[in-house]
Amino acid sequence: MTMKSVLAGLACTAALMLAPTALAQGEANLAAEEIARTYMAHYSNLELDAMEAMLADDVAFRDPTAETEEHGFDGLTSAGRDAMMGLLREFVETYDPIELGFEWDQVYTSNSRVIFIGHVNALYPTQTEGQNFRWRSDQVSVVTVRDGMVVRHDDFANYATPEQGMIAAEPGH
Repeated sequence: MTMKSVLAGLACTAALMLAPTALAQGEANLAAEEIARTYMAHYSNLELDAMEAMLADDVAFRDPTAETEEHGFDGLTSAGRDAMMGLLREFVETYDPIELGFEWDQVYTSNSRVIFIGHVNALYPTQTEGQNFRWRSDQVSVVTVRDGMVVRHDDFANYATPEQGMIAAEPGH
């Protein structure tokens, strides 16, 4: 047996041994993406109870780009389902958004982390009938799924240069 045939045999054996692992990870990624897409649709539409049902008890939420005097250099952070949902409910109560209106240009999954790249198109009611205020920004969200639950949610928004202004209200908004 030549060295070349031995190396070829080892390569085939390694590939066969890794195939089940790659297949299992592929299946896990598909399941994670389905869960994350559903979760982000709830987030986009501000369906907070539906979001909450998909969160692990110890979920971590982070938006380091939401740096303010109140939140400091690390931006918004929370640990645990109750803390995260408290932040989101406070946001909704304070600003009364109609929707966050996410549009994703690209979505990919790697090791049960689902990366969403696109825009937030938040709509807010105004005092003027027939008009809404729109806040549009580049947005990246990373959702990590384990055992069928969202265990981490990271948002990164371009707060520095959003598009914002009045737009005509659509029926139902």
